[in-house]
Amino acid sequence: MSTVRLGSLKEAARENFVTQPAVTIQLKKLEREIGEKLYVRAGRGVRPTQAGSFLAEYVEEILGRVDDLKTGVQQLRGLERGFLCIGNIDAATIYVLPGVFAEFRRTYPGVDIKVVVADSDSLLLALDAGHIELAIVTLPLSSESVELTPFYKDTMVLVVDPKHELATDKPRNPLRSVAETGLITYPVRSTTRRLIERVFLENGLTLRVAMEMSNPEAIKRLTEAGLGASILPRRVVEPEIRRGTLSVVPTGKVTFTRTLGVVYKNDTELSPPAKMFLKMLLGRFRLQKKGSRKNK
Repeated sequence: MSTVRLGSLKEAARENFVTQPAVTIQLKKLEREIGEKLYVRAGRGVRPTQAGSFLAEYVEEILGRVDDLKTGVQQLRGLERGFLCIGNIDAATIYVLPGVFAEFRRTYPGVDIKVVVADSDSLLLALDAGHIELAIVTLPLSSESVELTPFYKDTMVLVVDPKHELATDKPRNPLRSVAETGLITYPVRSTTRRLIERVFLENGLTLRVAMEMSNPEAIKRLTEAGLGASILPRRVVEPEIRRGTLSVVPTGKVTFTRTLGVVYKNDTELSPPAKMFLKMLLGRFRLQKKGSRKNK
C-alpha cells in the first residue's frame, strides 16, 4: 500500500523502516504468487498496473476490516457489545434471577442475553455441548469437569387448597397422609423430585405420586384447583399464600430445602459477559460463596 500511495519504492522503504531492495523482493514475490505484473516504472517513481490497483483496493478493505475487528474485540472486552447465553431452571428464572438480569442490562445494555429454560440434567448437557456458558441448576449434581458454586438456598413448603383435608383436618402426621394420597410434583428425573422423595424415605415413608409435571407454575395452579398437595419453593407460592388461595401445611421438624448452584465448564475460558454475570450473581447471593469447587 505504501508503494501505491507514495509512488516510490524508496519512500515506501523509508516509511516501513526497511531497505529498498527488501521492498522490491517482496513485490516480486507477490507478483509470482498472483501471476501478474503489479507495478511499472514511471520516471523516477513507479505506478501500479491495473492488477496492482485492483490488489491495492482489496488490501485497503482488508486492513479496514482488521481495524474493525480490533475495535470489536475492544468493545467485547469493555462489554460495550457481546452475547451471553445462560441456562436456568424455570423457578430460578422467575423468582431468583430477575434482579441480576435487571442489573446486568442496566450496566451493559449493549450485551444481548439469551436464556434457555430446562431441567438441571438438560442444562448440563447443553453446557457440555457448548450451547450455553453458565447454568443455574439444582444441587447436588453428577457431572465431570465442571466448576460449581452454590449460591442460593430454597426453603420448600407443603401446600394445599385451603379446603383440602390436610388444611381442614390437620392430621398429626401430614407427610404420611401425603405419602398415601399422592403428591403433585416434578418428573422422576428432576433433582428436586429426588430431594423430596429422599426426605420421605428418611422418615420411613414411600411417596406416592398422583401427578407429575416439570413446570412449578402448573403444579401450583393444579394445587390451587384442589387436585392435591404439592411441595414447592416458598418464593413460588408466597403470593398465593398471602391471597389465601393456598395454605401451608406444617410438617413439624421435617424440612424440605434445595440449593441452587451456578456451574460452568472448567476447561473453557468464560466470555467477558459471562464472567461479569457470574460476578454479579455471586455478589448478590453470597451463600457458600467460598465453597466454589470442581465437581469431578
